[in-house]
Amino acid sequence: MDQRRFLIALVLSFLLLLAYEQLVVRPYRRAQPAPQGEPAQPPEGVPPSAQQLPPTAPPSQAGSSLSAPTGDLPTVTVDTDLVRATLTTAGARLKSLELKDFRQTVAADSPPLDLVKESQVLPLTVELGSGKSDAGIVYEPSTPALEVHGSDQAEVVFKGTTDDGHTIEKRYRFPGNSYLFEVDVSGSATGQGQRVGLVLTPISEHGASGGQQSGLEYAVVFANQKIIQKKLDALRQASEIPDALWAGFSAQYFAALAMPASGPATVWLADSDALPIARVDLPASQGLAQFRAFLGPKDRETLAAAGHQLDRVLDFGWFWFIAVPLLWGLRVLHRFIPNYGVNIILLTGIVKLVTAPLTRTSFKSMKAMQKLQPEMQRLRERYKDDQATLQKEVMELYKRHRVNPVSGCLPMLLQLPIFVGLYNALMHAIELRHAPFMLWINDLSAPDRLMVGGIGIPVLVLLMGASMLVQQWMTPQQGDPTQQRMMMIMPVVFTFISINFPSGLVLYWLVNNVLSMAQQWYMLRAENGGSRK
Repeated sequence: MDQRRFLIALVLSFLLLLAYEQLVVRPYRRAQPAPQGEPAQPPEGVPPSAQQLPPTAPPSQAGSSLSAPTGDLPTVTVDTDLVRATLTTAGARLKSLELKDFRQTVAADSPPLDLVKESQVLPLTVELGSGKSDAGIVYEPSTPALEVHGSDQAEVVFKGTTDDGHTIEKRYRFPGNSYLFEVDVSGSATGQGQRVGLVLTPISEHGASGGQQSGLEYAVVFANQKIIQKKLDALRQASEIPDALWAGFSAQYFAALAMPASGPATVWLADSDALPIARVDLPASQGLAQFRAFLGPKDRETLAAAGHQLDRVLDFGWFWFIAVPLLWGLRVLHRFIPNYGVNIILLTGIVKLVTAPLTRTSFKSMKAMQKLQPEMQRLRERYKDDQATLQKEVMELYKRHRVNPVSGCLPMLLQLPIFVGLYNALMHAIELRHAPFMLWINDLSAPDRLMVGGIGIPVLVLLMGASMLVQQWMTPQQGDPTQQRMMMIMPVVFTFISINFPSGLVLYWLVNNVLSMAQQWYMLRAENGGSRK
């Protein structure tokens, strides 16, 4: 096997790796069902009441609807440093939650981003072990409005009565400087050890859109130190997941998650009233079930500060250990130069500088292989009907000239984790959402389009494809003409694949190609100059 074939296999494997991770791994992760007849053993430290959770049923089998119209019923507004939440007295549910630091669109007059999807099924509906929900209960709030800032906390208490005369109380406690807040459910309706379920619904359309994964949202559960993801249409078939630390819905840049205040919970992923839901079930201890809810950005520092291992909702793929430092480096650069487009260019230059020795090694090996091509062609013609002898003679040729056919590809193979790591870092960097660069590029998280006569032209993508063609032309040519033509097709394939990628990611690829061409030009000039001496 010559080096060119190995290189083709390497490039195709890399493309396959990207396609597999984006199209297969993330969309089709599935929960593993608990073994029948063997209930999961609770971990040490869980109180006895939490070990006596009665059998549960998915909402589609619960016998009651989670939907209820809000009408003109009173609402309670909660104003913090980060959010403005509206709670309706119909079920004491979350009617809206606006993020003050994020807008719906890139327009300057765009309203704040509301994460709550407009529906009669609202997040933070409570389901009880009796199979009834509190959606139809009209609660009495303790206050019509809250305002809290900084590290202070404030609470609003909703009191209501079920159809059968039992009392129920929902207590919300909001901090001024966090997206994580408390939801406590108590009263005679909960009872000792009775199951209480807190429901979350998908994120609004604006919160679920953005970048290459526009509109792509998953139901997500963190159980047994593993992330479980399901596409929303898969929730039509209900599934139960025990020993979960949190569950909810995750889009590219935002998440809505619910969790027990402590210990694990049982999660149901299902649909109710034709809407996907995630329900976190807890047993009431002395008539009290304590939950936490997070509705906010998938910012690594924000998630880590909230605790409960919420930062695991950020999926950087197999090379997370490379993606995380690169994302940190992007933020550091932004402290000095407040333009993420420029930061991407600088970060690309730094990565290129670090990998320069690997690139030089690969280039030298390619040049050595190129010099052997005339002899390789003669061997192919002489032994075209005897492949075994051809392979033996080729290996002897490598041995005489002290050339390793794989030495040029191994440095490239070592660079692949860096490339994929930076790819994932830029794909999930919420910092790029609505971040302008220059000229027509006003959102680095959105595909690049220059509008000309009503037609959107992907200028960056076309430049990137052209740079790949030039770079391929500059690369020392090896192999037979068929293999060379195949390599020239790769830039076209890559251009087609990246046409809807975020412009920030395409900018990285373009700059990387330009720097690679400059590096190749320098090495060619140095080698040609050396050969004349």
